[in-house]
Parts: sequence; structure tokens; C-alpha cells
Amino acid sequence: MNSYVIKEMNNKPVKICHLAVVHDINDMRIFDKECRGLAANGYDVTLIAFGNKDFIQEKDGVKVVSLYCPVKNRLETIKKRNKIILNKALAFNADIYHLHEPELLSVGLKLKHKKKIVIFDSHEFYGWQLKDNIHKPKMVQVPKFLMKLFGALYMRYEAYVCKRLDAVVQVCTLNGKDYFKGRCKYSMFVKNMPDTKDYSVGNQRAEKDFGSIVMIGGLTEARGITQIIKASAKADVKLILAGKFFPESYENTLKQMPEYEVVDYRGFLDKKGMIDVLNESSIGVSTLLHVGQYDKIDTFPTKVYDYMAMQLPVIISDTDYARKMNEKYHFGICVNPESVEEIANAISYLCNNKEIATKMGENGRKAIVDEFNWDKEKHKLVDLYDNLIRRNLSSF
Repeated sequence: MNSYVIKEMNNKPVKICHLAVVHDINDMRIFDKECRGLAANGYDVTLIAFGNKDFIQEKDGVKVVSLYCPVKNRLETIKKRNKIILNKALAFNADIYHLHEPELLSVGLKLKHKKKIVIFDSHEFYGWQLKDNIHKPKMVQVPKFLMKLFGALYMRYEAYVCKRLDAVVQVCTLNGKDYFKGRCKYSMFVKNMPDTKDYSVGNQRAEKDFGSIVMIGGLTEARGITQIIKASAKADVKLILAGKFFPESYENTLKQMPEYEVVDYRGFLDKKGMIDVLNESSIGVSTLLHVGQYDKIDTFPTKVYDYMAMQLPVIISDTDYARKMNEKYHFGICVNPESVEEIANAISYLCNNKEIATKMGENGRKAIVDEFNWDKEKHKLVDLYDNLIRRNLSSF
């Protein structure tokens, strides 16, 4: 497509507006990769999301609009934040709106009524997550059959909306199948890969003493945090945790465990803080339990790519995809995420075999540079936007 099409639509600059009501305003996929990447390709990009205060600023070519509206739960998010963000989004009068949460599907329908181009970015496969109710507080007792019903109803609603939107962005297939096939007008796979220029590995990596492991991201029971803590204590290593506990009560439950003394909790970190933590760690761990989408996705959790980019050997759940990729790239050890013994043995093996662990880290870094990187993915997103603009222009 000619460059003028990218920058102009109906004789005016193409305006793109990314919307988020749950994700942080500095989310790496949303802001760093997608918004900055689109701005670099000549689009007029605005990101509207929620933060600790109201402000508008220009950052790396992107207009960032932060809205302040505290909420207690996701039902409040839909009731309060959706109304605020819809009004703000319409005031910007963008040509293309890019939605980043299922809570925004109803907003997407309203934007379509205004003749806007609308994209839904499905960061996860929410129907599968709901069916297993993996994010519920432990004290909330919901019958499994009700959660499966709720998950199925959500998937029907999701398909109803997505067939009326212009496109869906998804990260991967599920067990080799396209989750959105027949459930949307058009879809594009854009994997959440690291931007290699953001990941600087110090020369000290090969000489680093193996005595600490790290887990970054959402800290939930379904992500195997309980087992990781017990395994770290059993292997006698320090465990660095970085991210947010959900629910907050889960952190208090973990603190009651005698094994929690091995935990060094750093809280929620920005990109620089994350890189610093990974640079001081010797092993990355991501042993998500076999629930929801976690054992079905044909990709790795984002944190695994972060570990690989920082040349860390990885301990990862033994899914079919993980075993296949590890056999090809030899970057870590696959374990049963429910087995404290297996996780502890893997930690001890890597700590006691530094040359092998170092080689695994080097293999992972090479796989990122050669194959799993944002440079290969960002062009897909730009192509999607170009195609949607071309299709819209041809309708006039």
C-alpha cells in the first residue's frame, strides 16, 4: 500500500485510538509494542486507559490519556469505566478503535453504530479461562457447572460481537485450532514477542552465581505460585517474585506458609525494573497449572519470552507445545507444574550444572533473536491496519 494511505483516510490523517479499562496504561504489549509501532508507521495514535490520576501527555509519538476511576471489581469496571471511556473515545473521533479487554465488547458495538472501524485484541482466550474460573478468590464457591455455563455464554456473546466488528487480533492457536474461526469477520495472529532492543544482557551472565530464581507477571494460584514457593524452599534458593497478587488475600495466604521466607517480593515493576530483576536472577520459572487456556495455547506465556531474551534458562510447564519447542531449541526444563518435587529437582539441577544452564540460556536468547521477536510480528499489525483502511476506502 502507498504510504499516503497509511497517513490519510478521506483526505485527513488516520486517527487510531487504543482503549483499555483493565490493563495498565504502560502495558508493554499495548503501549510499547502496538501503539509505538503504529505511531512509527505514520499513524496518529492515542491510547486511553486508566491510571492513578487524570493526565494527557505525548510519549514516543503517542498521545497518552490517563483516566482516574477506582473500581472494586470487573462488574464496576463495566458499569463505570466503560461509560467514561466511550465518551472520551467518541470525543477523539478516531477512524479506528482498538479494544484490549472483553469488558469493552459492548463499547465496540456502540462504536460500530457510529460507523467506526473496530478491532478486538484478544490477549487471552477468555471463554476457557471463565469455564475453569481460574481467577476467582479461593473463598468464593461457585459450582463448576455454573462456571462452564457462564464461560459458554460468554463465548456466544463474544462471537456475536466479533462478527459485527471489523477484525480480531489473537496471539496463537489453541491445540492447533483457530479459536476465532467462524466467530469473527477477519482475524490476524500477532504473537506477544519481546522487542530485542529492550533486553540488554550483561557480560556477567555466563559468570553469574546460580542461587536465585525469578517469576514475573500475575501472581495467582492458577499460575502455580504456591508450588513454586515450596519448590524454591526445598531447593534452598531465593525466589524473586514481581507482579500483582490476585486476589490480594492470596498474598496473605502465602505469607502463612513457612516456606515463604525464601521469597523476595519486589511488587509491580515497570519495564526497566523488570529488566533489572531479570539481570540479577539466574533461572526463570513459569509453571502455570493445567487449567483454563494454560495447557492449550500454542505459544509461551509472555514471561517465558522475557526470560529467554535475558538469556535465562527456563523451567516451564510440560505442555505439548512447550515440550516440542524445548526439543527444538533446548532452552530449559519442562516439569509437571503440580509437582513440587519436579520443580525443586529442576532448580537444583540447573544450579548444580552451571555450564548446562548457561548453554540453555544462550540457546533461548538465540531463539529470540532468530525467531521469537517483535520485529517479525509488528509488520502483521501494520498490514492488518492497511487492509482495513483499504477495505474502508473501497466502500466509498
